[in-house]
Amino acid sequence: MIQVGQFQVLPILRIVAPGAILDAGDGQELLLPGKQIPEGSVEGDLVRVFIYTDSDDRPIATTDLPAAVAGGFAAMEVRQVGRFGAFVFMGLAKDLLIPYRQMRHPLRTGENPIVHVLVDEQSKRLTGTTYYDKYLRDVTGELTQGDEVDVLIADQTSLGFKVIVNQQFRGMVYMNEIFSNIIPGKRVIGWVKFVRADGKLDITLRRPGTDEYAYAADLILTLMRKLGGRLQLHDKSTPEEIKKTLGVSKRTYKAAVGNLLKQGLIDVDEHGIFLL
Repeated sequence: MIQVGQFQVLPILRIVAPGAILDAGDGQELLLPGKQIPEGSVEGDLVRVFIYTDSDDRPIATTDLPAAVAGGFAAMEVRQVGRFGAFVFMGLAKDLLIPYRQMRHPLRTGENPIVHVLVDEQSKRLTGTTYYDKYLRDVTGELTQGDEVDVLIADQTSLGFKVIVNQQFRGMVYMNEIFSNIIPGKRVIGWVKFVRADGKLDITLRRPGTDEYAYAADLILTLMRKLGGRLQLHDKSTPEEIKKTLGVSKRTYKAAVGNLLKQGLIDVDEHGIFLL
């Protein structure tokens, strides 16, 4: 059975000029275009494909990876805004349409909104909406404190960031739980800090039990290695500069640097800190 908007593992019935014909069951066949056929494939091989519809609304298979499956959420770049709505790039040859009625606010080319992918009931085409929150739910026992979860950063508020947890649940990361630069649309690993009575989740991006200063020290070392062994932060750096670079407070930064100095891992000069 063909499931538009989902991955399926299907056998190759035959290989013809346009591509591979896949057996979708119940007498249905799907085309996997020639350039999408895995190298060395022969009749009878199983292929994992994603199903969407082509420009003529016919189901078609691809081995490209979509940003999200039907029912899922992801940040997608607006490629074009036209008569019918905004077209966003979801990783496939065909862009995803977000009709005007499905926009929380008018979209502009170059934006990267959080999009929920749907299957239109009438046309069976994939479509998108930026009203993502109405498709999220609160937990009812599925998660507990300390569980590791997939986190999609969504809208920023005065308290922190709304997040989508495990592609299903509403969550919040509060400002005091943010120790690195995060932006809406980024996917990160997080942990359940607290499950509220109403089923909403408080999420932390720091592994439970991790010391704040040790965490900051690891961030500093990692960034210094990426930057060639030097970081231009010092005692006179402003809290804003430190927060922008590392996502931690100046107090935490100074304590972490002090620990690294004691361990003999770094040294300081007038320009900042450097690896030994």
